[in-house]
Amino acid sequence: MAPPVLRPENAIKRAEELISVGEEQAGLQSLYDFITARRIRWASPDVVEPVVFKFLELGVELKKGRLIKDGLHQYKKLIQGTPEGLVSVGAVARKYIDVVETKMADEQSKEDQRNEVDDDLEGGVTPENLLISALEEDQSVGGFNDEAITSWTKFTWEAYRSVLDLLRNNSHLEITYSGVVNRTMQFCLKHNRKNEFKRLAEMLRQHLDAANYQQSKHGGNIIDLSDNATLQRYLDQRFLQVTVSVKLGLWHEAFRSIEDVYHLSKMSKKAPKKSVLANYYENMVKVFFVSGDQLLHTTAWNKFYEIYSTNPNATEEQFKTYASTILLSALAIKLDDVPAVGYDSQQRLYRLLDLESKPSRKALIQDILDSDMFSKVDEDVKKLYELIEVNYNADTIKSELSTLLPQLQSKPYFSQYAEQLRDVIVRKLFVSASTKYENVKIEELFQLVSLPAPFDQSYWDIERALLQAAVEDYVSFSIDHVSDSVTFVKDPMAVFTVAEPVAVEEDEEAEEEATGEEQEQEDEEVKEVVNEDEGAEPEPIVTRNRYIRNRLSELSKLLHEVDSFNEGSYMEKVKLARENLIQQTKETIDNAKRIADERAQKYKEQKQKYMENAAVNAEEDAELRNQRILEEKAALDAKLEEDAQRRLIAKKKRELEALKEAEKKKFIDEANEKGHITIDSNEVKDLELADLKKVVVNLLSKDKNDLDARMNFALKKLDHTERALRKTELPLLQKEADTLKEADLVKYEAMKAKIVNAAKAEHDAKMEDHERLANVYSDYKSLRDRLLSAHDSEMADIRKEKKEALKAAKKARIEEVRKQRYEEAVAKQKEDVERAEREKRAAAQDEIMRKQREVEAALEKKDAKTAITPAAPVAGGSKPMTFAEKMRAKKAAAAAAGNAPSPSPAAASPSPAPAPVATPAAAVSSPSPQAVRVPVQKSQADLDEIARKQREREEEIERRLAGNQTKAPEPAPAATPAAEAKPSGKLSFAEKMRAKRNAQK
Repeated sequence: MAPPVLRPENAIKRAEELISVGEEQAGLQSLYDFITARRIRWASPDVVEPVVFKFLELGVELKKGRLIKDGLHQYKKLIQGTPEGLVSVGAVARKYIDVVETKMADEQSKEDQRNEVDDDLEGGVTPENLLISALEEDQSVGGFNDEAITSWTKFTWEAYRSVLDLLRNNSHLEITYSGVVNRTMQFCLKHNRKNEFKRLAEMLRQHLDAANYQQSKHGGNIIDLSDNATLQRYLDQRFLQVTVSVKLGLWHEAFRSIEDVYHLSKMSKKAPKKSVLANYYENMVKVFFVSGDQLLHTTAWNKFYEIYSTNPNATEEQFKTYASTILLSALAIKLDDVPAVGYDSQQRLYRLLDLESKPSRKALIQDILDSDMFSKVDEDVKKLYELIEVNYNADTIKSELSTLLPQLQSKPYFSQYAEQLRDVIVRKLFVSASTKYENVKIEELFQLVSLPAPFDQSYWDIERALLQAAVEDYVSFSIDHVSDSVTFVKDPMAVFTVAEPVAVEEDEEAEEEATGEEQEQEDEEVKEVVNEDEGAEPEPIVTRNRYIRNRLSELSKLLHEVDSFNEGSYMEKVKLARENLIQQTKETIDNAKRIADERAQKYKEQKQKYMENAAVNAEEDAELRNQRILEEKAALDAKLEEDAQRRLIAKKKRELEALKEAEKKKFIDEANEKGHITIDSNEVKDLELADLKKVVVNLLSKDKNDLDARMNFALKKLDHTERALRKTELPLLQKEADTLKEADLVKYEAMKAKIVNAAKAEHDAKMEDHERLANVYSDYKSLRDRLLSAHDSEMADIRKEKKEALKAAKKARIEEVRKQRYEEAVAKQKEDVERAEREKRAAAQDEIMRKQREVEAALEKKDAKTAITPAAPVAGGSKPMTFAEKMRAKKAAAAAAGNAPSPSPAAASPSPAPAPVATPAAAVSSPSPQAVRVPVQKSQADLDEIARKQREREEEIERRLAGNQTKAPEPAPAATPAAEAKPSGKLSFAEKMRAKRNAQK
């Protein structure tokens, strides 16, 4: 069967006809019906595309987003079977986005123009304008009516979502999908749509998860994430997503996008471009700065600088700015001299920057010093580095900062790190104070850490910094508010040393009780630890506070036995304690792993032994099991056969009952449809079909008799009732008519008086307006005359200018026309001269031809006379010479005579010519030299040209004579002008040309 014939042009024409009569919705529906019809699956996509384009344009104009979405999905479903169809889907999606963006741009430009016209956003908000804006949609009052641009923005967003859903996870459409993703992100950035951008990012993650899930499936159009080009496109989308997130200030979304980039980059085998990576690390710098993680912020700066240093277009000033900024960010990192104990929750963040472990502040600063970056750092920043890290002195740092900070404040990159640098310096000052003093006044301590602007702090900020230093174990102190003094603690383990005897006595029994429980918990946790990857960070071991305190007491004992611990400062002691604690934790984890390995090995051996024992009894168990299975199978087969027989009997019985019920139901339905009786199927469900028929017959006969009786009674009753009603209502109707007439008359009089009064009031108001206008008419007239005179004078000047301009333009035009006409006249005169020369040459040629014809006529006449008069016989009995032979003989004789003037035709004849009969013939045969007008002296070229023309003429005459030689020649009449004009036979070529020229003249 041949596929159905498609007429896309008819569909478009039909839609345009509906649009022209105002039925846009019907036109859109007709286009939708065409593109969703199943017959288009046999059509070429490029044939259907114009209809889809028209459907999209009209749908966008009417803002029918859901209908467009459904139409596009139906169109894709019908034509996605071929690569050409998928290419068409991509083209249609791009067209849809182009149409929507164009419409959105138009609406935005209209809104901008409206805002430019009405710049007074507050002055235009009046009660009258508010009322008007509530009634009129197009009225814009101070931003009260932006529904138009808002609705179009929402429509555009929905269009982007629909297209992304249409194109997702298809290998043939991934390039178009990537382009639409980029355009959607630019839309969110341009219109500052933060919520929509969040939804877009989540949607892209879902699409990527679906593509990753499909890797294990089989299909023709599945996204292949192992392809470098495909993976690079997804990676570029995430890079752009990070950039847009940072520009919109969506820091949480930016961090999630950074994680997406990290996972995709691990899958990619091709490194991104350096420019893209530089932009990516610059965005990470901003994200980590907002998060407050100065360590990762500086690390990201280092990554950025490594790539940026390869930029050939970078200037020294830029290198100086970036190097100074990076060194400041490194100096602003919080002090990390005390190692952290336990699991580092930021380990995932380090992997985002390709770091295996947490970098240290000292290592980052040392990397800057070792690289060539330090040579490009600003000198003031170098001085700050030396002041904080190299030549740090708590007594002189305030005076040195007061000299250096005014210079640093002029740097644009210093202000963002001022607060972090202040915290680092204050932390160092607190550590120095804890080393220098044991007991110090609060005012004296706060005076010590008070720094010059912009590092100045309030009293409460300094106190909060002191408490934070204590929380992080850089100092330990106690505050006596009675004496306003601070006492620094020199030994971090003093509290455990003092409480050791009591704690040990109280907790010995508890520790013994907890040992068994903890051992069981450790056994259960060992398996989980072993199954984890070796690279994964171990979870911290959480126990009770008593157990922890006992362990810290043991650590305190161990540390006090070391000389370096007793001689060190508080921070050094804390550092040493934490290093030992980390080492003990590591040993505990290693022991737990070892125990888990031993238990796993023991479990493996027990399992092997169990398998050997099980294999011994496997055969016996198998035989018993097989015998039991056979017995159960035989019993099951017998039961199944019995059940099958019982089900067959029950099935046949049900079928018979169903057949009876169907016949009964059919009979009841037919009886009810006729309308004579009504049978309830529930009441007669116990009756057979025959009994039911008897019941129906009885009901029909009974109903017929009752119906006849009731009908007769009803007719009689209706007749009496109608007559009584009419007789009773007649006087009431007459009374009601009189009442209505009086009421209508009263209403008429009242309406008439109201109209008269309103007309009088309107006339009085108009008379008052007339009097007021009459009073100001003289002022109006004087103002009008003054404005008209000013306008007339202004218009007179304008007319004068325009008149002068017109005069100048007219003069220029006249000169141009004169010049043109002069050139045309010269050309025409030249043409006339050439035409006159051509006519002169043609006249000379015609004269020559005329003389030739006269000679021919004379010769023909002479030949005719010769044919009448018996001529002398020719020797040898040969035929008389023809005219052509005579002419050739004549030319030969002329050539032999040395180009002498040609003799007359009579003398040139080889036969003896008879005497001339008449004078005219003789005159024709011997024309006078004046009549011929041939120059006596001619050049050889002219003679050759004349001879050539003569030969052509002779050949033409021979052809004519050959055609008429069967006819007897008639005697030629005397040479007259008539004979010249009409020679015997057809006209010659020269005569035809002459006649043609005469006709043209």
